[in-house]
Amino acid sequence: MKLSTVRLGRNRTAAARVHKRHCVLLPYPDVGALIASGDGWWDRAGADIGERHRLDDVSYAPLMVRPGKMVAVGLNYAVRARELGCSVPAAPEFSVRNDVHVVVGADDDIRLPAEGQDVHCGVELGVVIGRRARDVTARSALSHVAGYTVVNVVTVRNGPERIPSAVVATVVGPALITTDDAPIGARGLTINCLVDGRVTQKANTSELIFDVATVIAHVSSSVTLLPGDLITTGTPAGTGTSRRYEVPPRPGTQVISVIKGVGEHRNIVMRPSSQ
Repeated sequence: MKLSTVRLGRNRTAAARVHKRHCVLLPYPDVGALIASGDGWWDRAGADIGERHRLDDVSYAPLMVRPGKMVAVGLNYAVRARELGCSVPAAPEFSVRNDVHVVVGADDDIRLPAEGQDVHCGVELGVVIGRRARDVTARSALSHVAGYTVVNVVTVRNGPERIPSAVVATVVGPALITTDDAPIGARGLTINCLVDGRVTQKANTSELIFDVATVIAHVSSSVTLLPGDLITTGTPAGTGTSRRYEVPPRPGTQVISVIKGVGEHRNIVMRPSSQ
């Protein structure tokens, strides 16, 4: 099943079940709210009721307009560790964000601050939790997953060392692919990021150091994961941490993030109009 959050007019969004040429609206403001609505969300998502709209008549809002929390996994690709000059971690390293304010949709513009020197994008496999998880094992972890999505975390770097100073935007969507329509653990999916047509990142989810089940089990040992929470599983090499790899988007640059079988973002980088 494929679920999205669509815009209907200026101030209205709705969760929707997406078909080839149309979508069926569901009585929730976004997919996160649908999943957080409690047991039976899957059946409610598949109900053959609700308004129908042609896909040509809607646009994609962020999958979760206000995520409950985001768990961001750090190094999770060996090539990325080599790019940074770091050793491979012995266990998943992660941080938790409960204040994810700047979330944008798959086709939205990315608004840059005036003061940022360099902007860097990192495509990641996103895992949306569908059932409460605390102290779960890797063996049972995947039963707590609702599905998978595409995430790109955009950061601004300042100064000669280009240290990340702020998250500019988190792009989430355009859809949630539920687990019944995805490979087990989302393994074997190609993942790419292109900046103005140039491939800056290319990897496969089978290259994750810690697979989805391992990540969920490890995180749940210290954090209670709730339905609608989002885990970002780490970005591949090529986000611009050295001059060799640096491809900082310029104002007006198009950034395309793709995970085959899951979805695609097409975002334009924008500076304030006064710049």
